[in-house]
Order: sequence, then C-alpha cells, then structure tokens
Amino acid sequence: MLIDSSNLVRFLYRRDIARDSRMRATVKFAAICVSLLIAAHAHAVDQRNKISGLDLQGRGARLRLELERAYQDLRHTGEFKSAGNDVSSIVKKYIPAGTSFADAETTLRSSGFNIDPRPPREPPNPLWSDEHKLMMRFAILGTLVLAQQGVSRITVEITLLPKILGADHNTVKGVHAVIYYRGV
Repeated sequence: MLIDSSNLVRFLYRRDIARDSRMRATVKFAAICVSLLIAAHAHAVDQRNKISGLDLQGRGARLRLELERAYQDLRHTGEFKSAGNDVSSIVKKYIPAGTSFADAETTLRSSGFNIDPRPPREPPNPLWSDEHKLMMRFAILGTLVLAQQGVSRITVEITLLPKILGADHNTVKGVHAVIYYRGV
C-alpha cells in the first residue's frame, strides 16, 4: 500500500500539534496547581502567624503571672538586687523578635503595663549614635508596678526596640526588661 506523502506529513504535523498543545495544556495546568498550592500555603502560614486579640490578652495575663513569679523567686532566694534584675528572657517568650509593635503593645497593656507615649519625652543622650537615637525615638517604653507599699514599689521597666529598616519601625527587634526597687 502506498501512502501519500502529503497526507503522511499532514497526519504527523497534526499529531505533533495535538501532542504539543496537550503538553502545553498539561504544563499550564501544573503551573496553575503549583501556584495555587504556594498561595494556599502562604495563606495558612499568614493565618497561623496572626494572633487574635483574645490570644494577646491571654498572653499578657501569662506574662504578668510569670513576672510576678520571677519577682517572688528572687525575693525568696535572696537574689533580688534593688539596682535591677534582668527579666528580658521572660518577656522575650511572650514578645519575640519579629512581633509587630501593635501586638506587643496589646500584650503589654493586657499585662497591666503603662505604656509611655512615643516618642519618649526626654531628649536623646548626646553620646548616642544616630541609629540609637532613631531606635529610641520609635521604641516602646513601659512600666508595670508589681508591688507597692507607701512610696516604695517594685516595678518592671521594659524597652522594646524596633527594627530600623527603611520606613518600617513597627517590628520588635530587641527586648530589655528589668525588675527594679523604686523607693525613697
């Protein structure tokens, strides 16, 4: 049987086009599926990282309890220093680096901290570097009174330092917290 070469060429050409179009369709479908999976994963991570207001309030309540427990432990062991006792590691558990300032402020207020207005009222120290001045301008400063008797009181003083990246000053970079004795 003789095969007409023009028909054979047309048949093979159509078959290649059909295979190519099926291949293109398959590749497009796979690309769409992969992009949907990436988008779904990103959304799930975003939802997991968002903390609701109730979670922040609960986190604040647990932070206060742990700070009170740390103060009591320092008192009972005789290790309490009126000049200051670093409790930054405790606060970092509840306000880790990367937390938004809004979430950090909500957590602190839920703990009972009084938050100073930003920027701080006192002028910057002239010995500070420009970066440190900028950091302190956007820092969150707060005070929590753990115990008070007359004019004497035990306070936790906290400083949340921002990341200084371009125009974004709304993310916690560092935490410094100290329990002090304040009295006459």
